[in-house]
Amino acid sequence: MKRRLSILALSLAVVMSLTACGGNSNTGDASGSTTSAAGTSASAESSAGVSATGFDFAKYKVDYIQATDASKSPKVASDRKDSMVIGVSDTTGIFSVLFGDNSYDWYMCYTMFDFNIDPDFDGKAIPAATDFKISDDGLKYTFTIKDGVKFWDGNPATAKDLEFTYYLLADPKYDGPNDITKAYIKGLDAYKNGSATTIEGIKVVDEKTLEITCDKASGAAIFNLQVPLMEKNHYAPDFQKGDIAKVKEKLSTPMGTGQYKFVEYKAGQELKLEANENYFKGAPKIKNLIFSITPEGQELQRVMAGETDIDMATVSPDNMKAAKDAGFIEIMRFPTNGFGYVSFNEADPKFSDVKVRQALMYALNRKAVVEKVYGEYANVVNIPESNVSWAYDDEGCNTYDFDLDKAGQLLDEAGWTLNADGKREKDGKVFTIKFSCMPQNAVTDIMVPVMKDDYAKIGIDVTIENLDWPTLQEKSSKKQLEAFFMAAGLTPDPDSSMANVFKSKGPQNYNNYNNPKIDELYDKGLAELTVEARKPIYKEIYKILNNDLPFLYVYQRSDMWVANARIQGYETSSFREFFYNIYKCEVK
Repeated sequence: MKRRLSILALSLAVVMSLTACGGNSNTGDASGSTTSAAGTSASAESSAGVSATGFDFAKYKVDYIQATDASKSPKVASDRKDSMVIGVSDTTGIFSVLFGDNSYDWYMCYTMFDFNIDPDFDGKAIPAATDFKISDDGLKYTFTIKDGVKFWDGNPATAKDLEFTYYLLADPKYDGPNDITKAYIKGLDAYKNGSATTIEGIKVVDEKTLEITCDKASGAAIFNLQVPLMEKNHYAPDFQKGDIAKVKEKLSTPMGTGQYKFVEYKAGQELKLEANENYFKGAPKIKNLIFSITPEGQELQRVMAGETDIDMATVSPDNMKAAKDAGFIEIMRFPTNGFGYVSFNEADPKFSDVKVRQALMYALNRKAVVEKVYGEYANVVNIPESNVSWAYDDEGCNTYDFDLDKAGQLLDEAGWTLNADGKREKDGKVFTIKFSCMPQNAVTDIMVPVMKDDYAKIGIDVTIENLDWPTLQEKSSKKQLEAFFMAAGLTPDPDSSMANVFKSKGPQNYNNYNNPKIDELYDKGLAELTVEARKPIYKEIYKILNNDLPFLYVYQRSDMWVANARIQGYETSSFREFFYNIYKCEVK
């Protein structure tokens, strides 16, 4: 189950993107590589640095393993001459990165929508459907829509469409996972929280140019200003302040400028798209694109059977071997920009005590779980950051090595003592945990029995609630779960990734964590302009989060995409998924 954690740096890999934690479509989450989560190793003799179409995987630390015999492709796949099938976990069907916050829906959105800004393969912000200029003082951003950018209905994308998207995010009734206030747009607060009917800092210069003026400069501003191009005439022609409900009515029938056009969505089954022949970068080479819902744990099997062409499989030694032995499968493996975690709702008094959360961390044998699920392809982590990030720094952080005695000591100190039945009790109430997760999931299938056994040894019983992915995602975002496991997909910028999650009023703070010092530090980090000035601030943030444990951080792993060699042209890295350039893919 993967949720995109972040703000607008959506395509940059979060609004914390949530995802189904096993191995599919970022299903399990964050990751590592063969030798360490920080890099990949050319471990197989079949590894290659450059693809057949010329993309340099090695440059971006992607372990690319070529197929040895493409002729072994199953007939059912080879017979699909003009179609490509992508396997994904179940989705919510919210086709907008402004209102959805899970990776699976976002993958679909990346093919249907263009953005004003994209992440490059190394995580830097680059022009997408617009060119952009930033003033020397960092206060003015000018976005000019590129020639030929048109919506599927034939209408050209205009500056008013771009303006419309910013107004959606600034609307008082906007209830999505993004936080546009962090861009410091001039006059935005007066519009969002006051009586103003326009935003002073947003100005349409001409038909293709939008100018945004900020009150103060920010190192993360370019990421926080990233938005998709949405046609105002389709979503809300006469949009007025407060009309968010009208826009939401159209989310299931999207209108974008992207590589592929919406055709049909069947909940729980598939999404059908067709090539946008007028795509401004060039018409896609494959006519039909199908996102096929794949049950947890069947990702590799469906690719091997020819039912799908590409999917993210759990990165394990067994799956690596099976994919290689199949002969016709190509493998792209790289460190995930994200991490897997357990979340407890701190509105529940038993989880509000930091000593309790620390005890639960010591009592969770994370190393054993990670080794059993992922083998050498993941590492235990102790902070909420991926080590592909410039902000990663866990020096001086507690490693919380498995220690049941330490866990018991902390529970005693927190007042949860053992009763006559050997159960933890405080003020007459027995400590139990209701843990929600998806059934048949690569991670929780291993972790839950370990958790139940070890927590029982310290006097805590765990009961399990099995939920499908859409329900788990919905209940977690509404703060209706006591405890659950999920994964965070991150953006290249540490503020865009996690401030929304850990700030006390963050739109993705689904576990009720509150620390005023964290609020202060995230504001401080946002205000600095250079990476060097920001690094020590995030280091301090991570030390606090390592102590407070709003999450129990479990692991960073590798993503492993497995693909039928009949499709060529993938370009991907830890920061930029292949969906952005899927128009380049072709059937061989």
